[in-house]
Order: sequence, then C-alpha cells, then structure tokens
Amino acid sequence: MAVEYHDNATLMRVKLNKVSSSFCLAKWLQVSLHLPQGKTQSCYHPPTHNIPVELLKNNPGVLHNTPQKIEERRMMMTGKRPAGCSYCWKMEDAPGGDELGHMSDRHYRSSEWWAAPVFDEIVQKGADWDVSPRYVEVNFNQACNFKCMYCSPHLSTTWHNEIKEYGPYKLKNFEHNDLNALESMNLMPLEVSQKDNPYVQAFWDWWPQIYHNLRVFRMTGGEPLMDNNTYKVLDYVKNNPHGQLELSITSNMCPPRQELFDKFLTTVKDMEVIRVFEDSHNLNPETNNHWYIQSAFKHFMLFVSCDGYGKQAEYMRNGMEFPRLLNNVRSFLKETRHTSVSFINTFNILSIPSLQDFLQMILDLREEFGGKHQEDYVVEIAPTHGVTHPPFVKKKFQRIWFDIPVLRYPNWFMIQNAGPEGIEKIKNIIKFMEDNVQGEDYSETFTGFKPYEILKLKRNLALMEEGIDIQQLQENKENFYRFIMEHDRRRNVNFLETFPEYEQFFLECKREAYNR
Repeated sequence: MAVEYHDNATLMRVKLNKVSSSFCLAKWLQVSLHLPQGKTQSCYHPPTHNIPVELLKNNPGVLHNTPQKIEERRMMMTGKRPAGCSYCWKMEDAPGGDELGHMSDRHYRSSEWWAAPVFDEIVQKGADWDVSPRYVEVNFNQACNFKCMYCSPHLSTTWHNEIKEYGPYKLKNFEHNDLNALESMNLMPLEVSQKDNPYVQAFWDWWPQIYHNLRVFRMTGGEPLMDNNTYKVLDYVKNNPHGQLELSITSNMCPPRQELFDKFLTTVKDMEVIRVFEDSHNLNPETNNHWYIQSAFKHFMLFVSCDGYGKQAEYMRNGMEFPRLLNNVRSFLKETRHTSVSFINTFNILSIPSLQDFLQMILDLREEFGGKHQEDYVVEIAPTHGVTHPPFVKKKFQRIWFDIPVLRYPNWFMIQNAGPEGIEKIKNIIKFMEDNVQGEDYSETFTGFKPYEILKLKRNLALMEEGIDIQQLQENKENFYRFIMEHDRRRNVNFLETFPEYEQFFLECKREAYNR
C-alpha cells in the first residue's frame, strides 16, 4: 500500500501536467473552513481568505466556492501558479529533484482515493461551477487549552488570554501576536455566539447538501473535543451512516477534562457497531438492494498533533502532558477497530533534537498495533428483516501513520535556521529510517518505515541545505532569542534545560540580539 501511495502520486503528476504544470485537484475538491473568522482556503497550505458573507444567504456553497478560488482555478487550468500555493511550488523547486522536481502535496493530494476518481469530471467542467467538495476540514471554534509556541490568539483561547494579560511579544521591528494587528487583518473570531455566527449557520444549511458526496470530513480547532459541534457531527453520522466516509478529528489528546476524551471514545465505539441500514442513494451491487452491513463510517482517522518526544514535545505544545497523550492514544487504538492514528509533527527547528525518539515511538506503536499482534477477525451479524447474514472477515490494516509538514511561520522556528549541525542530524536520522524500512510483504506486517516517508524527510533536508539569506538568518536568530526569553518568563519553563543540544545555537542567537 505504501508503494502504491507513492506510485499513484508519481502517475498523477504526469496526468496533472498534461492539463497544466500547476493543475491541482485540491483547489476544486478540498476545503478548509475557519468558521469563527469566516475564512476559507482550499487545502491548509494557502493563506486563508474571507468568505463573502453577503453571498451565503442564497448559496451556502460559497463557503467553498468563493470568487477568489474560482479565479485561482482558472489560473491553474492555464498553467499559472497562484501565489497562495507557494508551499508546493517551493517543494517542487527545491534542489535535488528529478527533471520534474520534487513530489509535493499537489501530487499526493490529487492522487488520493477521494480525489483521483473525479479527475476527468474536473477537467471537463473546468473552473466555473459550484463544486461539491469531497474533502472538508472545518474549525468550528478556537477554544483550546494549549498554547503551542508557533500558534496565535486567533486559533487558541489560551493564547488569547495570555496576550490579553501580558501583551504581545516584542521582537525586532514588530510585536508578535498583537491583538490589534490580528484584528486589523480580520483574523480574530467574530465576537458573537456560535448560534449567531452566520458562517456556522451556513455550514449547517450546507451540510445535508454535501454529506453524501463527501469522502473525507475532518474536524480541527482549537481543540475539537471541547466543542459541541463535534459531537453534533458525530451524532449526525451515527444516525445517517455513510459507508464511503472517512471521518477524522485533529486533537491534542490532552483535553482539559479527561471525561471529554472518554465521551469521544465512547461515541466512536458506538459508531463502530456493525449494523444493517438502508441507503436510498446507493444500490448494493452484491445484493441488488439498498441494504448494507457496516459501521456508521468507512474509517475513522485520529490526527494527533505532536512535534517531538517527551519533555521537548511538551515545551513546544504548552499544555501537553506527554504520558497522558500516549496513554489516550493507546486506549483509542485498543478499544476501537475501524480506526487509525496519524501523528502530525509540524516540523520546526525544535523538532530536530527528539526526531529520532519520535520516530522510534512510531516504530514501537506500529509493532504494538500493526505487527504480529494484529490479526484478522471475524464479525458476526445478527439476522435482520428475516435475512440471515453470513459472518465476514475484517482484514488487518495500517493503523499508525505520521507526517512531517514543514513549519513556515514564525520565521525564527524554521528548520533552515538549524545550520550544519541540524543538517548532519537529519542525515543520520534518514540512515536510521533506511535501516528500519518495512519489509516487502505489506499484507502481513505494518511495521517499519515506508519509502515515501523517507522521501518526505529528504525533501525537508533539501530545504535545510538550501538555506536562507544571511541577513534573514541573523534576524531569525535575534527573534528566536527574544521570543524564547519572554516565552520562558511567561510560562515558567526553561529552554536550555529542555534543549541542552541547542546551547551553542542559543548563545549565537543571544549575540545577534545584543550586537544589533
């Protein structure tokens, strides 16, 4: 499967380029919605832009099909590169790629199971039509009990409270996370209740229209386990089973109250109950009727935000209790069956020292939940409607995943600041991954690393080796020092105690701060 994933993306790259060198299905089929602020983006890489609220009354689909996106689709049909998609352009243009450049999320996303089947339809219809997305990611609320070091008040209520108490971080030539600046950019949430938020209202008007066309639905935050809309969605899916839907949540796995995790776990377990239901939208080709046997969803993916290992992970994501995170993840994997977990490591300069420990954690979990201990199992179905249903076998599958998307802001946390020592560290870790590649027989084991996972780290290494302008590097180091000093004072933590590997780097940053 891992080989197929990379091979499919390679083949899709050829198909996309036959349309144009910038064509990407995600611009049509994927949407990330930030309802507290009334903003949208295609995937999570481009910057968000405003949803025209005046257009929503007549068409809630404007949550996705904004005038800006339609124009960007026109650009992609003709080979022009929308500036907001620079993440992928930078990946593709990084040194060391083949004649077509490095693989980017433009290729991987477009090749995925929810996008590739409608390639021809998108090409045929072009840019100007009201697309019903197949991959929807939504943030209902910025309520969050974490203050991740690279986050912001408009995405976390705890960050918001800190800035209200202490003010913004005073860095070189600007103030970081200044509420007035965020408000001037229309990034702060609307000061209305959720029931009065026109974007949340439009979503619930739109939801029944797009539900049966959806293939992936993902809830983010803030912390979605703290939001009632999360459980409203789960209840809707439970009462309207969707056999082609991959449902997912991005969580910190350390909610402010453990009972919120317990409620979430109980809900997912209940949704997994195998049942017979009627789907009037689809005919079952095996039985020639509308009765299906399955759980409420095709699959449930739990995305877990974690940028390192142990105390260093806790430092980067203030509020995390790393042992509790691992315990909750293991409970989820043990007590559910039609589910997987994907760790999202927002790859930044502080991710590097504990990266090998993070990857060892992935290996350990893959062995525990995907190696010899995972078995096929038989599912028994009780007779329904006078029909006796034969038992069927659920095959074992990959349950532990991870990704390492590169952090682009704040600049002082970018991996390009790490220098030669960081580059050498990553090279050694690539060797560690290559020494632990998964075996050839993917049907029997789901342990080890996959070739495309190694390629992603090599892509990140290429960015580090490309480096940045010396003046920008000096400014980044100065702001790193200024930010860390204020960060540690406000949160009663100690950078050098947590990251002794960076003692020399921190001294260099200090010199930049005092020499200017």
